[in-house]
Amino acid sequence: MKYFIITLLAAIAFTGCKTKNDGFSIIGHIEGIKDSTLITLYDLDQQINLDSAYSSNGNFTLSGKVEHPSSCWIQCENEYANIQVENLEMSFHSPLKNMHLNCSISGGKEQDLQNELKNLQQVYDQAYIDALDHFMKKKYSSDEEKLSLIMKINNSQTASHDVYVDFGKKHADSYMGLNIVYKNRNSIERDTLTAIYENLPPAMKNTSTAKALNVYLFEEVAKVGNPFIDFEVSTIDGDDFRLSSLKGEYIYLCFWSAGCGPCRMENKYLSEHFTEIPENLSIVSFSVDKNANTWKSASERDHISWHNISDMEGSKGRIKTQYQVQAIPTSYLIDKNGRIIKKFKGYDPKGNIIEKLKNIIDELE
Repeated sequence: MKYFIITLLAAIAFTGCKTKNDGFSIIGHIEGIKDSTLITLYDLDQQINLDSAYSSNGNFTLSGKVEHPSSCWIQCENEYANIQVENLEMSFHSPLKNMHLNCSISGGKEQDLQNELKNLQQVYDQAYIDALDHFMKKKYSSDEEKLSLIMKINNSQTASHDVYVDFGKKHADSYMGLNIVYKNRNSIERDTLTAIYENLPPAMKNTSTAKALNVYLFEEVAKVGNPFIDFEVSTIDGDDFRLSSLKGEYIYLCFWSAGCGPCRMENKYLSEHFTEIPENLSIVSFSVDKNANTWKSASERDHISWHNISDMEGSKGRIKTQYQVQAIPTSYLIDKNGRIIKKFKGYDPKGNIIEKLKNIIDELE
């Protein structure tokens, strides 16, 4: 009997350790939600839902497994909160309103870093919310007060972002910190980036983020005035596509993703006005989605009928990095000789991009 009890206790202990080491478990509570409200855990890098659950008395449990610490969103109704998921037990508590600011999360070392960053940004984020609320509700009595609110909104956003980038540089030996550095690589001095990369621990240099940073620092990158960087990828139908196959035509190369609102607006605009596109101009949409189903679904809804391609490497892909795409949409106009002649950042729905491209091409012809 004694032997049986010892064996049983050992089995229980082993099972408990295995569960903890094999995956994550998030025990959560969200105040102010109804029973059977859907809560999802969305992996920002993989662009997939890792798990979902329905609430009961505001409680929920999410579980699964990640290959490495991953930045995710816990989503509920129209609210979200950032969480650094690691393969261990974590807890999440928050009111529904402004979840991203009011949540309380405990977990591993990466989550501890996020909590530290959140505390540093809190004063600026709260100032932004308060000023924006006053502005939207027109709680000002003069143009001077209105301008003052706009300045507070802009200044608080800038200050919060500066804290964010500085935190990433100081903690670049973490998954979260290195991700911040990569996302803001264009605004960080090259010497600083190089020093950060060279001082990374060996294990971190094997991550996809570090490899992308290596491409940005030490390989050829696209620049206006230089020849385009050729690449070979697949079309949405699975056919081979090489950018140089279009040499001799003007090329509008646009990087986009399914979750990018302005990108989708541009897709739909190009689709609706496709007959207005000059015959000597080829449109090439390069999806940075990592999930094929997401890419295909968005392409169908946007009615993309032109060259629609991807390397399926996601936000840290080699080609995206070589073309210095930090925010999307980012697009390039390439001339008939394969020279990059203009870079476009963002999308202006009032800008009539087709007319802009026509005018540039007409000047060159």
